[in-house]
Amino acid sequence: MTDQLNHVLSLVAHGLLTQLPTQLLTAAVVAATAAAWRRYTKRRAAERARRPGQSTEVE
Repeated sequence: MTDQLNHVLSLVAHGLLTQLPTQLLTAAVVAATAAAWRRYTKRRAAERARRPGQSTEVE
């Protein structure tokens, strides 16, 4: 029984040390990309709002 518990704890530790950092990094990259996209679309909308007479359709 102790061998099984040791094996389970080893697997959990291995998962936390290898998978968790990868998932956190992936989440950070996705969040940064989403923030950059929102900033880009806001700037683009603001530039279009400043130009009178321009079409508001998306190119």
